[in-house]
Amino acid sequence: MGENDNGNGARATAQLAAAISNIAKGAAEGGVYGAAVGAVKSFLPQIVKAVAGLLFFLLCLPLIIFVALPSCLFGFPSVMDEEIRDMTAQAQTAYGNYAQTQQSIQNHADVVLQQASEGFDDVAATKNLQGFDAYWMAAISSVLHMQELDAINKSEISNITQHTVRQTSSIETYYEEEEYLYTYPDGTTEIRTREVERRRLRISLRAASPDEVMSSIGFTEEQRQWASYIHDNIADNQTQGDSPAVDMGDVTFTDAEIPVVYYAQTDNRWSGISYSGSTIGIAGCGPTSVAIAASTLTGQVITPPEVAAWSEATGHATYGNGSYHSLIPDALAHYGLTVQRAGASSAQQLVDALSSGKLVVVIMGPGTFTTSGHFIVLRGVTVDGKVLIADPYSYSFSQREWDLPLIMREAKRSAGSGGPFWIVSS
Repeated sequence: MGENDNGNGARATAQLAAAISNIAKGAAEGGVYGAAVGAVKSFLPQIVKAVAGLLFFLLCLPLIIFVALPSCLFGFPSVMDEEIRDMTAQAQTAYGNYAQTQQSIQNHADVVLQQASEGFDDVAATKNLQGFDAYWMAAISSVLHMQELDAINKSEISNITQHTVRQTSSIETYYEEEEYLYTYPDGTTEIRTREVERRRLRISLRAASPDEVMSSIGFTEEQRQWASYIHDNIADNQTQGDSPAVDMGDVTFTDAEIPVVYYAQTDNRWSGISYSGSTIGIAGCGPTSVAIAASTLTGQVITPPEVAAWSEATGHATYGNGSYHSLIPDALAHYGLTVQRAGASSAQQLVDALSSGKLVVVIMGPGTFTTSGHFIVLRGVTVDGKVLIADPYSYSFSQREWDLPLIMREAKRSAGSGGPFWIVSS
């Protein structure tokens, strides 16, 4: 299989996993009716031409999300069948168990700390237990148990949690004075002081990375890949590869209706700055897209680190996954811009907006630009209808012309906060 075929295969798998994730969310949040809506939304256009492929996928993919799939493949009336209702109830139970992931990690860390502290006079402990979340718990446990929902209970999630805490420690000696009662030969007493050697444990506890957890459990490379696909699509993960930092300098595109300031999230001026449990270079496409649009339309210098700091301070960063979709309209409004939540929009609406000097921020789904979620900015349209973009992760993509149908087809239709398209003007 050639390189393109490999890429297409990976994208197809990610797209299918993304579609299936809608069913999981529906089952977890909306019961059987939510599952049915998710099924219709994600699969109905493909059922006729891809039933065989989906059945194969159903047999092979160890994913909790399939709890609602039979109702999609074999007729929607069966969504009320007792078996489907039982599976949906199981999904909701598993969903509730996953929600306890962070507390379970905290509880396990407390046990580790208590055990390590035995025999010491003093303990100096630090904890950083962020980084392994409910999305990773769902992905790993689903793969580990091959879709056996009965096995995904609180006890088993607790067992997986045993792999999630790592510790580093050192021991130091210190001395402190203590009082004691001294007795003279004649029987009289007095209070004296003396130096006593003590032992202090310095211990640092952190959450293991998902790769460390999967390695500790003994996952094969194939299991790791499935877990990553599942996680990225359930979590709407916006992280990109850890690309080397680049020295961009000041860049402005002048080939569209208005000059557009360009920022790359991988610019070495800020790529290593912490954001959303990662860095701007890996997870900062949202703040960087906002910075592009805000700097262009306000005439001010608004950098990705500035937007990233605002995002974290206002709760718009979703730890480990990038940014909530609400970052786009909220942050742009914060900078005094007008934002039209254009939803699915229409090709003509986008062309009209771009032709009139407006910008369009869009959250892309699996396909050409990402395997999960990625914010980019549409910055203009050519005379022959091609779209110009500012991709925070790819300066190369930002210099190319793109077919509008491809952009519309790959935009994340399940976007919240009025997305996937937001039309921005001053």
